[in-house]
Amino acid sequence: MGAGHDGAAKELRRRLERDGHQAEVVDYLSAFPLGIGRVVRMSYQWELRLAPWSYEWTYRLWYLLPALAGPLMALLALFTNRRISRWVREFEADTVVSTYPLASLALGRARRRGRLDIPVATFVTDFAVHPLWAAPGVDLHMTVHPQAAASAHRQTGAAATAPGPMVPDRFREGLPTRAAARARLGIAPDAKVALLVAGSWGVGAVRRTFDDIVETGSWTPLAVCGRNERLERRLSARGVGWVYGWTDAMPLLMAAADVLVENAGGLTCMEAFAAGLPVVSYRPIAGHGGGNAREMEAAGVAAFAHPGTLGAALEGSLGIEGARRRAAGRAMYAGDAAHDVIALAADAPAPALVPAAMRPIRRRPAMVALTGAATLVAALGITSVGAGIAAAHGVAVAHPPAHATAAYFALRLGPEASADARVAPALASAHVTAIVSGSMAATDPGAVAELAAAGVDVANGGWGAHRGLAFTWHADVQRSADAIRDATGGKVRTYAPGGRIDGLSLMSASWEDQRVVLARSVLPQAGNLPTVHAGGVYVLDVRTLSTDQVLGLIDQIDALEAGGQQVAPLSSLKG
Repeated sequence: MGAGHDGAAKELRRRLERDGHQAEVVDYLSAFPLGIGRVVRMSYQWELRLAPWSYEWTYRLWYLLPALAGPLMALLALFTNRRISRWVREFEADTVVSTYPLASLALGRARRRGRLDIPVATFVTDFAVHPLWAAPGVDLHMTVHPQAAASAHRQTGAAATAPGPMVPDRFREGLPTRAAARARLGIAPDAKVALLVAGSWGVGAVRRTFDDIVETGSWTPLAVCGRNERLERRLSARGVGWVYGWTDAMPLLMAAADVLVENAGGLTCMEAFAAGLPVVSYRPIAGHGGGNAREMEAAGVAAFAHPGTLGAALEGSLGIEGARRRAAGRAMYAGDAAHDVIALAADAPAPALVPAAMRPIRRRPAMVALTGAATLVAALGITSVGAGIAAAHGVAVAHPPAHATAAYFALRLGPEASADARVAPALASAHVTAIVSGSMAATDPGAVAELAAAGVDVANGGWGAHRGLAFTWHADVQRSADAIRDATGGKVRTYAPGGRIDGLSLMSASWEDQRVVLARSVLPQAGNLPTVHAGGVYVLDVRTLSTDQVLGLIDQIDALEAGGQQVAPLSSLKG
């Protein structure tokens, strides 16, 4: 599942074999019976793509309720202990090393209960040592940084070392020069290039980050989409920068780039530290992505940029502070985890070191405690009660400022009006938002693009027609926003749904950095405006009106300003 955990296992094997020891890598998912491992892999991938907020909640749950690790460990042992014990016997292992937290939990429990009589070590691939990484019963925690080692020791009381990341030598030795790398890739010598990565799955807000890099005006993205072919096609269609899919040329790309922009703190990030490439974390994925970004910033090895500050962070990576971070990143490579493993196994009678490096389960699907938590979240989220609670706490909800003097207007457009060349300049002149659906942006992107080109504030009106599925929040918020971004080449800040909104939609909008307008759409009676007052939010559904009627309404809104009533688009709302 994650290339970072697999990569660490393979590099550890290579180093052990380099030192004359036997090493075997096995897949922890295959320890589960009845194909459960495949379900785990698929479920985690869909969770991260479709419901990242649920991953964030369960990630934080372990900090709040660490006692849940006990039932989780028992469940893991029930499914996997027999296969793990068989591996240990077959390979005549002297020690076992895990590179994934849930595998560490299973091994630690077996070690504590006497089912495993050889030492167990964990290589923690993350900067942030999550409670599931700190497994009771594990003899040694090896980490990428002293800060992480201190955290692991604090949580477990067991030995912890900081040998540094498990990165192949090609990222530290024999890198081409910047000039040679750019010549091979066709990149101009004076271009400012940001290498954008999103792991082997290409997950997260990659398209938004790509657009944010372009919008700096001085930086060009060099994107690596992993195995996400759809993402590669969509970014290539932008017609700017350079876009790659899965590639083995990362040392070359890093040599050509000026900075790495990443969202997970994974293996590519560690490779950049080795290569001396500055690192900026931006729009991190849920759970470990945000945790790693905060910990790397605190350790002084990477910057953590937030929306609106990316340009400044990229420029800062070229200065003195960027040089300090590069030096701190390279200093992480202070030891060799293989040597720590060899020392741990020094008392073993045979020289056969077998790192059972575990591929990531990446949590969730069959785990009773996690499923219970996710069920509670979903039960709240799919109801209007959930929406009310979330709105009461200000989750993603836009509202007029105190003592507002403006009236806020938006028209929910249909295909006919949006395609008429007269509508866009009229909306821009009247300071009125155009609410468009994702399906309209997908079928007629040119019309939506003309609205944005005229300076109209364009809002996300949801996808449009649904097929009765329960979780339409994903289509309404994310899919429609992506279609509008693809059409306009810009950002969508506001989500103005056409129907009832639920808690899941609010949480998804928050994850998408979109504020929700909760005003109910009103169908104008006889083509006339409702009574208008300062601070009011007016969403007019004009999809059934003719274009001339729509233009008449816009003229009436324009006349309000002539009469002294200030008018503003939905993007001017606060929140």
